[in-house]
Amino acid sequence: MRRYTSMRVGGPAKLLLYPVDRADISAMVRRLNDGAIPFRFLGNGTNIIVSDEGIREALVRITKMNRLSFQRTPGGAIAEVGGGYSLKRFIRECAKRGLGGLEKLYWIPGSVGGGVRMNAGSFGQSISDTLTGIDVLNEHGEIIEKEVRPEDFGYRASPVGRHECVISGRFRLKAADVKELERDMDCVYRERRKNHPMEYPSAGSVFKGVSGQSAWWFVEKAGLRGYRIGDACVSEKHTNFIVNLGHAKARDIAALIQKVKEEVFSKLGVKLEEEVELWGFNG
Repeated sequence: MRRYTSMRVGGPAKLLLYPVDRADISAMVRRLNDGAIPFRFLGNGTNIIVSDEGIREALVRITKMNRLSFQRTPGGAIAEVGGGYSLKRFIRECAKRGLGGLEKLYWIPGSVGGGVRMNAGSFGQSISDTLTGIDVLNEHGEIIEKEVRPEDFGYRASPVGRHECVISGRFRLKAADVKELERDMDCVYRERRKNHPMEYPSAGSVFKGVSGQSAWWFVEKAGLRGYRIGDACVSEKHTNFIVNLGHAKARDIAALIQKVKEEVFSKLGVKLEEEVELWGFNG
């Protein structure tokens, strides 16, 4: 799985499956259920850490479910996009057409489906701000169409269940000046280059914020900037990132996450909660 995750760690999965459309993924899930084969849904693997021993489940990877269409409306357009579509690429395609509402999320890694599931956000903008509907596949292979509103979402939280998969989303976007959108996206990119350790493999922000305070502040106050276990390191540039300096093992990263949580609680009395997902640990 180190080949399929942005942290570049992880052992083998039982099966890696690529559905190409709705009928395919629905049939695939039903067949896995019939065979009593446990499974998980996987996008671009930018928010997960897989154990060195791997995982027993089959992985249904939705990156081939990446269709994109636009329907013009007065003052903008409705975009329908597959859950496996790259979020970064989707935002670029919107900007090329003069459609705004997602530009401040530019350069967030991962898929549209993953972004919806965790309600990705940055610079005061969230993916749920423009989302009007989603098609979700449940663990039984049934496709459910849902209308959604911004109030259905929270901080890194969505109405998508743990065992569900976003196979498409619908976004209401507003007409905007292409040059202005490009300037905003360029500004976002430069800020990310400046403040995030993009030169090393990582899984993005490791911990959720607490009571409106970003998690990096607590990690910094606990004196953990640059703290290492093996080649897993709390980033010098942004202390809510753990980076792989080259040869980190998943167990090093998991141990470092636990160490940070213990130190922050011991010194500051704050309980940090992971934003990343750890797969295949503790059985």
